[in-house]
Amino acid sequence: MALEHVQPRGNRRVYRRKVPKALQGILGKKEMVLRLGKTDAEVRKQYDATHAEAEQIFAKAWDELRGVKTPETKLTARELFDQATKRLRDLGFNPYRVSSSGDPDDADEQNDWIARDVVAEGIVKGYPRDKETDHPVGVSSEDRALLTLLASPGVPDGPSPTLEDAKRLYLKDRFTKTNPSEKSKKRDEQQADRVVGHVKSALGYDPVLADMKRADARAVADAMLKAIPKAATVDRYLNVVRAIIAHGIREFDLVGVKNQFEKLDVADSGREQDKRKRLPFTTKQLAATRERVLDRAADDLKQIWRLLQGTGCRLSEITGLRVSDVMLEAQYPHIDVEWHDERRVKTEVSRRKVPLIGDALQAAREAVNAAGNSKMLFARYGHEGGGDKASAALGKHVRAAVKDKKVTTHSLRRRMEDLLVIAWVSGEAQAVHHGPLRGRRWG
Repeated sequence: MALEHVQPRGNRRVYRRKVPKALQGILGKKEMVLRLGKTDAEVRKQYDATHAEAEQIFAKAWDELRGVKTPETKLTARELFDQATKRLRDLGFNPYRVSSSGDPDDADEQNDWIARDVVAEGIVKGYPRDKETDHPVGVSSEDRALLTLLASPGVPDGPSPTLEDAKRLYLKDRFTKTNPSEKSKKRDEQQADRVVGHVKSALGYDPVLADMKRADARAVADAMLKAIPKAATVDRYLNVVRAIIAHGIREFDLVGVKNQFEKLDVADSGREQDKRKRLPFTTKQLAATRERVLDRAADDLKQIWRLLQGTGCRLSEITGLRVSDVMLEAQYPHIDVEWHDERRVKTEVSRRKVPLIGDALQAAREAVNAAGNSKMLFARYGHEGGGDKASAALGKHVRAAVKDKKVTTHSLRRRMEDLLVIAWVSGEAQAVHHGPLRGRRWG
């Protein structure tokens, strides 16, 4: 195949494209690399959508560089209704009033209708009129929604919320709660757009939450399995759909509505089993890798490795530590894995205190001394995306020492999991130390 920007990488192919120098500061990278697949069929299937995604990213970046404002996202029917309801209330009307029996002598109701007519006339006065019908033309969606409510004789139900409505509310509430960086915000938005896009593509429309059936959820899962090479990616996408729908059901007060994506198993018929794609280090592999890291890596990477080995934390949890998170003088020295502006923890229950003993405690002392007046324990990696950079640096040492590609830096965490099981540490204590662990059996 002669597809532009397609290059081999390991046993798969990727869409790789240089980022123009002018855009590198905006996009935060020198090249864009997007996954395509392993086989010709997978690459062909993914290429058009991937190329379009890259073009859109570049176009937005050029607009940002030129100071061109990106057009606001078109409001959904539900958002238009909610906006109109607020405008109606701000005008002094009760949007949820119930009309009386229609008694012509009811002065309050007649005054209300007169006041509504006056407001409606004021709105349409600003639009040109059709010469034949004298009807206003070019009325905006926002004004049309308000005019509909002004003329409504009873309690307006409003459009039923759709998956798109749930997605927007989910992101809005998520950003309000966590206050992420712009880079994190963009990443979350892109992931949610991509996932919901798969659902819409599979069903052919934006589904109403209350109308979704189990068959719809299965159809979405089947379509994802055909379009996405890895079952683990499909599982991750379905988790996002589940979270969005659950949030929508709760926040839109959809009593009695089921989340049809709950307990939806993804069949993996004949595709690569990647549920546990990382294996723990064997004793021999760990010794060889540790020797290489401590012999060749920079001091901060050595300290990061020793902390990873001694705590079983995720790499981003270590690289995102602030100096203030390292409690060396506590009765039991430990690190606080906490949410802060420079680093988000994976889940709420991942927030925890992890004890420091032995070599990990010594590495923590060395790191604190080396940090000096820096806020972050590891200044080179203590920022958004720093964990990825540290992963790439340590990954080169791991791969030089261990040929099995299922053994990575994250395998240190897998090894700690196994050590906790072997030591018969209770499941509750394991979770407190290690955070949530998927797919593991505990004593």
